[in-house]
Amino acid sequence: MSLRCLLLSLLLSFFAPAWLTPVCINDCCHFLESFPSRLKELRRDYSRIRDFYVTNDDFDTALLDQSVEDSFKSPFACQAINSILDFYLRTVLPTAVADVTNQTRDLKPHVESIQHIFHQLKADVTKCVSIFSTCPPTRENGHNKGLFKAMGELDLLFNYIENYLASKRERHM
Repeated sequence: MSLRCLLLSLLLSFFAPAWLTPVCINDCCHFLESFPSRLKELRRDYSRIRDFYVTNDDFDTALLDQSVEDSFKSPFACQAINSILDFYLRTVLPTAVADVTNQTRDLKPHVESIQHIFHQLKADVTKCVSIFSTCPPTRENGHNKGLFKAMGELDLLFNYIENYLASKRERHM
């Protein structure tokens, strides 16, 4: 290999990662790019509480079924995300934190971490409404039933949100 080719390949290998990495010029792009690290944190915290909630779930019917996944693939996905996040932030997660006992106190920091990330996610989705097109703010009143079911299905929700945001990321770049 000539010296010229060697220098060229060294330069390309040095600058190639910068060319392949999307350059975010606004907060919404940064939000889409940073979500995988948030998702990793969500899944890590959830893995520490999942067994407790799944073991105590005595409902046979899934809350997050195929219709929820389909709504995340529809033109109204943003409304579905807002509604579900609202339900978890207003009902499920506060109830999970309030229901912590001496025997389950080690779950509380992980539930609070999920709650914090969901608050950030909801704020970012609202702030970046232009990326998500049909996304007016929505409110949904929930109820306290099904806490264990809702907490036990968080991993499905993470997958739905991940797939939806990944589809927006590909179009936004």
